[in-house]
Amino acid sequence: MILFCVNSEKMIRNGNIPSCKNCKYYKPEFYSNSFISDFSKCEKTGTKDIYTDIIKYDFAELSRKDENLCGFKGRYFEPEKNLIGKMIKYEFIKVIPYFIIFSFYLLILVKIYDH
Repeated sequence: MILFCVNSEKMIRNGNIPSCKNCKYYKPEFYSNSFISDFSKCEKTGTKDIYTDIIKYDFAELSRKDENLCGFKGRYFEPEKNLIGKMIKYEFIKVIPYFIIFSFYLLILVKIYDH
């Protein structure tokens, strides 16, 4: 039996809704293994401590679930102009602690074998 596809257009649910990871306000969690994390923040929404001026940004996922904030449709979405650069920066910052530990270990080895 041969089936013919009459309409070849894709029908992706939420395909027209912008993704947080492509937004300029998206701040990835640097201690995660992935650029996309449940702990990533949205730098558009948050709360400022009136005593210290420290801003605690909302989680991106919670901001998207709250229609008073960005909401499902991404009301405050603005495209990230340099997404590749942002992803490279994220990958670099993510490995800094490992680089420091490796450098320290290497320094110890050099000192041990130098004597």
